[in-house]
Amino acid sequence: MKSSARARWLTWIVIAIIHFSLSRFILPLTVALAGRAADTPNGPGLAVTLLVRVTKLLHFPLVTLALYPREWFPGNWVYVPIAVNSLIWASGIYWLIGIFRKAP
Repeated sequence: MKSSARARWLTWIVIAIIHFSLSRFILPLTVALAGRAADTPNGPGLAVTLLVRVTKLLHFPLVTLALYPREWFPGNWVYVPIAVNSLIWASGIYWLIGIFRKAP
């Protein structure tokens, strides 16, 4: 029984780490591509628009909705709410995995 609980906990942590990594990777990519697309007369294009939407989705709900004052987390402390957001996402994804495993 202990190994099963450990495996569940480890799965949850791995999901959170993957989400946190994606959240950290996609933000500079979005800023770079959006900055490059700002000079074009045709607008940002489909790729940048989709990238912005994926960025907003990955940072939802805690970071996107700014449920905290930015002054609370100066500098690199901004990664604290991003990590909490990743834990929220990991909980939701793990819950969905549990539902689909129980489905007949």
